[in-house]
Amino acid sequence: MKKRILATIMSVLLIVCTLLSLAACAGGKEDEKGPGEEVIVRDWYDNLGEHDLNGYTVKFAVAETDGDGFHKRSIAAEEDTGDAVDAAIFARNKAIESRFSCTIELTFYTDTSNLSNALSSVFMSGGEEYDVIAARQYDDISICSKGYVLDLSKNEYTSQYLEWKDNEFPYWGEGYVEGMSYKGQVYWLAGDLCLRYTGGFYCTFVNGTIYDEAIKESQGSIYDLVREKKWTIDKMRELSDAATTVENTTMTDLIGSDGVIGIAMPVWDNTNGWAVAAGVNFSTTNKDGSISFTFNEKNTRLDTFYKKYMQVLGSKGVINTGGNYVEAFQAFASDNALMVAGRLNQAELYLREMSSPYYIVPCPLLDETQESYRSNVHDGISLYGISAGSEDVKATAIVLEALCAESYRSVRPRYYEDALKFKYTTDLDSAEMIDILSENAYMDFVLVWAFSSYFNGIGNYLRSCMNNGTASVSSQLKKQTSVWNRGLKTIDEVFMKLAESGQ
Repeated sequence: MKKRILATIMSVLLIVCTLLSLAACAGGKEDEKGPGEEVIVRDWYDNLGEHDLNGYTVKFAVAETDGDGFHKRSIAAEEDTGDAVDAAIFARNKAIESRFSCTIELTFYTDTSNLSNALSSVFMSGGEEYDVIAARQYDDISICSKGYVLDLSKNEYTSQYLEWKDNEFPYWGEGYVEGMSYKGQVYWLAGDLCLRYTGGFYCTFVNGTIYDEAIKESQGSIYDLVREKKWTIDKMRELSDAATTVENTTMTDLIGSDGVIGIAMPVWDNTNGWAVAAGVNFSTTNKDGSISFTFNEKNTRLDTFYKKYMQVLGSKGVINTGGNYVEAFQAFASDNALMVAGRLNQAELYLREMSSPYYIVPCPLLDETQESYRSNVHDGISLYGISAGSEDVKATAIVLEALCAESYRSVRPRYYEDALKFKYTTDLDSAEMIDILSENAYMDFVLVWAFSSYFNGIGNYLRSCMNNGTASVSSQLKKQTSVWNRGLKTIDEVFMKLAESGQ
């Protein structure tokens, strides 16, 4: 609740920031106050205080593919792009460099499959080493196992300056970081430092024109359904059926016609996102910090979710587009679909020219007994670790903390407003929905590493069952568990060796 109140206050106060220059917004003063409280003036959104880093260059090695339109943008931007989000990122970096008397230097690896080898060459050659290593989840266990990154929970400076745990300010993805930890070891951070995180949340887009004309009179505000926790898988299917005017159509025939379907569903990526939102756990953390599978045949919630999910996919108003997001979002943007499942950042790619208003709400609850919403973040986001070869861990930790905090304050609202065409700072309903997504971010250990070679097949398991038309997942899981347990045992050995080495 504390974070929700703070975020709501911030959504109003950021209106002021949009009227200031970007440089002032990144490094200038900002007023905060709660009801009946005195105004608190903050020069910076973090608690770092003053530090002079004496011109130190904090060197980043960033592995991000450039095929999805987000290459480099998440952490760096050119000054002269003319884009408001890029300008905010550029101003953020320059303001931090000026504040601490340091330089931020970034090297990008677009071939992520070679990042581990590239870093091996850097470390083995005795040449220049990086301070920060950023890579996608697929690569991170391999990088971590070679001792390239520090255990952030053990280092004096990272423990002091990086406030990823129990932070009053929600710019680090605390739930995500906790999900990656093993017996207290923390090697990777995620949060608003990276636009792939800010925009990577799975959500549901609702066409405002269709909803207001066909649904609102009987169901009320879509936001109220979310607040009252009536936004469930069954409710979503009910609304989909109610809005549908054509059945047994193809996406090609639908787009540009007068017909409406309930949900344009690119199921492939969204399957795990919906499972997490429904409260399905892939693993649990034991008292000693070790990990055990809960993604097994005894998980009745998993089975219940899967059956409801398959009912949605088989209902009259749903078109399954597989991995084709372009068609699904095209149908939504052209007022041929009430809803489309996706991620926040896909609004930037597909909805910039949409004429109808749209709402963004979380992925649905399993049912009304579920205690809270949960959000999953797309597995392609970048995670950030501090290099074991960093010449100045203190400086690196300070810069990372400042980058993440100022991203939350100055880049995040710009991104929602300009990239997503979503007036976060002036629409409290919209702000509240995005706060629900970010505050309830969830990631457990197995799900983080689900697409690594250690857990062969687990990341795609639900997707494959869905593609094969499997009626029940529980009956199929038993024969897979032994394979996954071997992977978990190997990961356990990796982390134990790291702990013994004091890394």
